[in-house]
Amino acid sequence: MAIFSLVPNWRALAQRFLLITCLFALASTATIAQSTYGSILGTVHDASGAAIQGAQVTLTNAGTAATRTEATDAGGNYAFRNIDVGLYKIAISAQGFQPQTMSGIELTARETRRADATMRIGGEVQTVVVDDTNSVPVITTDVSNLAETKIGDELVNLPVAIYSRSTGSTSPISTLTTEAGVQTDDSGNLAVLGTTAALLSVTVDGISSVGVEYSGPVNEMFPSFNSIEEIRVSESNNNAEFSGVADITTVSKAGTLHYHGGLFENHENTAFNANNPFTLAKPKIIMNDFGGTLGGPLHIKPLFSKQSPGFFFISYEGLRLPRETPIVLSVPSVDMRNGNLTDYLAGQGISAIYEPDGVTPIDPAHVPVSAISGSLLGALMPMPNFGPATAYANNYQINFPSPISSNQGDVRLDKNVSDKQSMFARFSYKNRQVITAPSAQCTFTYCAEAGSPLQGGYNTPEIDEGLTFAHNYVFKPNLLNEFRAGFNEQHTSETQSYSTTSLLTQTGITAVPQPDTEWSEAPQVLINGFMSTGAGNPGVQRGQIIEALDNVTWTKGKHALKFGADFKRLADHDDNVFGNYRSGWYVFDGSSSVGTAIGDPYTAFLLGYPDYTEVSTTNNPTMDGLGYSYAFYGQDDWHVTPNLTLNLGLRYELHPPLRETHQNTAAFMPDWTGVGTDGTTQVSGAVVVSNAKALADASPDLETAIAPTPILTAAQAGIPSVLRYTDHTDLGPRIGFAWRPYGKDTTVLRGGWGRFIESPLGFSLVSGWAVASSNVGTYNQGYQADGVTPVLSFPDPFDSSAVSSTGTAGFYYAFPIHYKDPTVQQWNLTLEQDLGHKIGMRLSYSGSHGSNLEAMVDLNQVQPNTIGYTAASANLPYPDWSIIQSVTNLAESNYSSGTVEFSRHGGNGLTFDSSYTWTKDLSDAGGAAPNAFAVAGGTYLTTRFHPGLDYGNVIYDRKHRFLTTWLYDLPFGRGKRWMSSGGVINGVLGDWELAGVTVLQSGPFLTPYQQSVDPANTNILTTVGQARPDQLSGVSVYAPQRTTTQWLNPAAFPYLNLQNPDGTGIGRFGNAPVGGVVGPGTANFSLSLMKSVALREKAKLQLSVEAANVFNHRNYEPPNMQVDSSGFGSITALQTAEGAGPRSLELTGRIVF
Repeated sequence: MAIFSLVPNWRALAQRFLLITCLFALASTATIAQSTYGSILGTVHDASGAAIQGAQVTLTNAGTAATRTEATDAGGNYAFRNIDVGLYKIAISAQGFQPQTMSGIELTARETRRADATMRIGGEVQTVVVDDTNSVPVITTDVSNLAETKIGDELVNLPVAIYSRSTGSTSPISTLTTEAGVQTDDSGNLAVLGTTAALLSVTVDGISSVGVEYSGPVNEMFPSFNSIEEIRVSESNNNAEFSGVADITTVSKAGTLHYHGGLFENHENTAFNANNPFTLAKPKIIMNDFGGTLGGPLHIKPLFSKQSPGFFFISYEGLRLPRETPIVLSVPSVDMRNGNLTDYLAGQGISAIYEPDGVTPIDPAHVPVSAISGSLLGALMPMPNFGPATAYANNYQINFPSPISSNQGDVRLDKNVSDKQSMFARFSYKNRQVITAPSAQCTFTYCAEAGSPLQGGYNTPEIDEGLTFAHNYVFKPNLLNEFRAGFNEQHTSETQSYSTTSLLTQTGITAVPQPDTEWSEAPQVLINGFMSTGAGNPGVQRGQIIEALDNVTWTKGKHALKFGADFKRLADHDDNVFGNYRSGWYVFDGSSSVGTAIGDPYTAFLLGYPDYTEVSTTNNPTMDGLGYSYAFYGQDDWHVTPNLTLNLGLRYELHPPLRETHQNTAAFMPDWTGVGTDGTTQVSGAVVVSNAKALADASPDLETAIAPTPILTAAQAGIPSVLRYTDHTDLGPRIGFAWRPYGKDTTVLRGGWGRFIESPLGFSLVSGWAVASSNVGTYNQGYQADGVTPVLSFPDPFDSSAVSSTGTAGFYYAFPIHYKDPTVQQWNLTLEQDLGHKIGMRLSYSGSHGSNLEAMVDLNQVQPNTIGYTAASANLPYPDWSIIQSVTNLAESNYSSGTVEFSRHGGNGLTFDSSYTWTKDLSDAGGAAPNAFAVAGGTYLTTRFHPGLDYGNVIYDRKHRFLTTWLYDLPFGRGKRWMSSGGVINGVLGDWELAGVTVLQSGPFLTPYQQSVDPANTNILTTVGQARPDQLSGVSVYAPQRTTTQWLNPAAFPYLNLQNPDGTGIGRFGNAPVGGVVGPGTANFSLSLMKSVALREKAKLQLSVEAANVFNHRNYEPPNMQVDSSGFGSITALQTAEGAGPRSLELTGRIVF
């Protein structure tokens, strides 16, 4: 079954453009994504305050001349709903009163804008004109939710786009951190008032742009900066129309009655930028970002005529960035590569090393180097090039070539069919070509692109497509229908140029059972304290969401009722599952009895004795998932009194599991018991596949590895063929209020509560895929019968059957058959006050509680013990397995924050938003030692027996954050306050604009970890990859004099070492809390300066310079948190998020008309 098209070509693009045209031709009042329309409402009264009934109110879109008319009710109220974003004029007439016109009313996406009118008694000859040009509401008066908006001019003129472009992206997602309540981690993942990516809803023109496999925003799925009308972040208390706890809405620009557009060029150059103190040389950057836009009326018969024109807006943007990426790695010194470990062992505080018997000492100056170990060093680990000859930490530094180029285009067509009917369609396409540098800042643990500088970078192209069609119909003024449909699709891949089989032959690793002949996959070598090598994620991935929705709005008296249904089709493809295991994992961390006896992981590597290894074989590495989700909602905005509005709603969601179209998926039933495949053994746990075909496709290697554990069909196990029951309890009630206690628009109290459901996307969908048709074997080190000879050694490190009483197969990963969709309850209370002079103040408290959140556990984990994991594994719950990695609903979260914000919008001169936010964000969803915001599917907990052990401060949450964005149109030149005479003075001093972004924030919460010892003897180094150490009470965690070489105090974190050489002892986890350390803070001031020069009446040239981190303040990255590494507590990089790195400059030229 083909659920994806081929990679798009120009013919395919032409077909999509034709589809847009056909949608216009075929559109009608169709039935059944999320609305982007807003509302304009108000009350018409006379000078005494009495309501005027029957006044005729006409709303006109200033850009397209589209009109709507309705009469006020008995309370003098009117309401225009389902209104496009844009600038409007309102004309009001009533018998016995002078007509009144209000102009310059700007409406943003999903905004409810109040425009009240006071009519004067008199005839109809004179019209009262109220000019609201550049007026924006100071406070929000009629809805309960919290939202922040950045309009197109702010996106272009604020110095925030430089953050994206300097990294090779044209996505505006970096601008979201200029909204109060939005934070980012070091990987660019977002959190909105504590809501992480899996619980965000992200749309472009109302159609979801969330990734299917990796839940969260698809960063490149946005239109070009210059074709965005606005981005709105709805942070809290969203009504029932919204699926996410927080929502990010992007609205594209539309054409108008007049032609407008422009050309632009943005340029960044190494010569303009400051040096990075942690790199040998300044990374090479020569960035050119260029393009143009054009919009206006469209006269193409028969669809568009001069009497009934359509409107178009098109844009193109291209980016060329032949960049270099700084790489700082820890590699063995020359002496270490040759077996002389004298200086290294002294630096590590290791007094002696031994043969595997733990008795026979080895001369540190003459450690034997196995042939394969030497070949792996030569093929995958570069020679050191930085620091003294004895250095072995951060001693390899280069600027690695990693060019990026992209081309994207957007086209939008709008049509006002009549005063009752309008529609639009938009198509966006982006093609990115990216070379990703390997091994950047990657030490020991698995990295997505670990690789090796010696094997070149990763070619990671990406294609993103998005289509939206919307139709709006006004049956009558109080009854409207909106239909919206579209899709978003992402194609990615990852390749390298070397041959896997040739590389394995070169390194001498010939025991790999099934080398990949299609993709480049290097061996994954992990040595404690040194760079990782590996295969990354080779293969092709594609994700697609097709969405359709319908909303009906019915105004009845004081009630504005809205009902809707939302349908999504989800598809996901990956053609190389378990590809990063195909060439094997070879782990040297000192965790095994052999590793403990030798006394040093690097010594064990030279000798060729890994602590454990993993390798995969597969019958079918391809997965194609297909599924559907449904949502239905009802919303009532009840205007109880003129000053009190209640927002009441209820949402119901249904998320059936995805099914794999080739039945290449499996589940694990932990509570199954019965007779095993040998006909005699009583077995706990069973693998379940969809049907007989899936059973026939099962891997013989897996069947052998897990015998006598059975593989059952879903029918035999008595569960659905999709291997999971659907959660039917996903109800989301929403309650909110907005109260103007004094009856004026100067003070409002708003608040509410709601329950939200997480759509189980991301790894929640792909769990168990290709498990039954593959075998991922884990082989643990131990001794042969003689008690001195290791079982695992080069050249054949894949057989531990002689010593292991447990299975070798791993299940990656299981998904609960009775899974409950995660939920979040959220609440807020807000006071807003109009302070005058167009300045508003907001005081907000926001809180939330997440339950049934996803976390990962090993179902085969043992309790902490002192007898060592080898002995404890004799009592594994499922002895036919090694690891059973499973998603659970064990995690929770609690969030509280307070925000004070001052803002000024509209009018001439100065516009600003300035906020301070204090947060307290606690959770265990980040797992044992988090290094980023929690993701869909969860991360490993320390122990399945006590999830609360990992409950603590959320990593990268900033407890204190001050944020200011501002634009200032300098008051000089023609039409301004000073020097307004024009001429030369205006040419030199007039039409200047300053803009800036200021971020002052405390450091992120961090967690220490160790990687050489499993203190509780639970196999945590194989699952989590690390364990937390102890943290001494009363001892400062920070160095007395904080420097980049020693930011933290090692004495505060004694790492837990086993007491006995045979791997026994301790039997507990470290007491260092999650998020118990605060990293370096951020102080970043970014500025832009722009000069406009008139070319003709409606055209001008704009020249600007933008500077990120204009004062070049050194904002340090978090320090090394690995307590058992030589670099613990040291800082080796500067921050990169939010433009906080070394100062960078960008020059911009624009011609606009």
